Amino acid sequence: MALDNNEGAPIDAPILDALKGIKPNELTRYPDQLGLEVQIARSLGIDPCRVVLTNGGDDAIDRVCRAVLNPGDVMLTHSPGFVMIPRWAQLAGAEICTVEWFGDLFPREAFLCAIDQSTRLVSLISPCNPTGAVIPIDDIIAIADRCEAVGAVMMLDQAYIEYATTDPIGSLLELPNVVIVRTFSKALGGAGLRVGYAIAPEPIAAWLRTVGCPYPVSSLSIALASVIYERRKERDGIITQTRANRELLIEGLRAMGIGALESQANFVLARFDDAASVHGRLLDLGISVRRFRSGTEIDSYLRITVPANPSQLTQLIDALGAIGAT
Repeated sequence: MALDNNEGAPIDAPILDALKGIKPNELTRYPDQLGLEVQIARSLGIDPCRVVLTNGGDDAIDRVCRAVLNPGDVMLTHSPGFVMIPRWAQLAGAEICTVEWFGDLFPREAFLCAIDQSTRLVSLISPCNPTGAVIPIDDIIAIADRCEAVGAVMMLDQAYIEYATTDPIGSLLELPNVVIVRTFSKALGGAGLRVGYAIAPEPIAAWLRTVGCPYPVSSLSIALASVIYERRKERDGIITQTRANRELLIEGLRAMGIGALESQANFVLARFDDAASVHGRLLDLGISVRRFRSGTEIDSYLRITVPANPSQLTQLIDALGAIGAT
């Protein structure tokens, strides 16, 4: 049971019927992503030029770093967070400044104080990977305003937003310096398609197109992603079940004396006396969870994807009990 990469529950098999509508000669031509960008834009009530389809959310983040950052610029982010974000910023030649955020309370004042004239990009993740915590909308807007005052861009990674209690996007779409990154890989169940997108003000969206590959997503992936997006409301039941299972997992972990953090994503971060041993013993039982590199601030934690299937959740909790995990 793979519970280490936070993929969403599988898509419905009938969605694959979309592939039957693709004519053979279409595969001889480069893919056209405009249709899916228009589809996403219409659902948000914005101009299609503001939506940039990318090769997964990862590609969108990489593009933002390359479009905004120059050697010597500063990117501000939080720790822990998605490990690839500082790597892409460093590849762009930027210096990385971090503010610790571990737990529910977001360090708003520390963030605001850390933004100065050297800051060119501020990267936030909400819900946060790997903790599952969310940033209050007032804090997001305050940071965006501070970024605008110093000429910086704010990037908000919302890969797990569908699992959160609320979605703040309506309050963010008109901010002039905010890029929102989303993906089909999590709640929409399309990780294998490698489809993501950025929502950005028109000038920044133009930058993102300039620094990216001209055809980042295949015709097959675009066709399937379009059907998935059209039928995204049909995923509500799976998302609701995942949220319910998340709370059951947290309760089950705590009942065993395991420190589990509150989460608004489709995973739970849990602390163990010997995380490496628990990780290995779960692997022996055919269950893979995410272990973190030794020497990091979260090396005593394991990140566990929440199974949407109740029977898999029972299997996971039983396995943790059987190995005496604490």
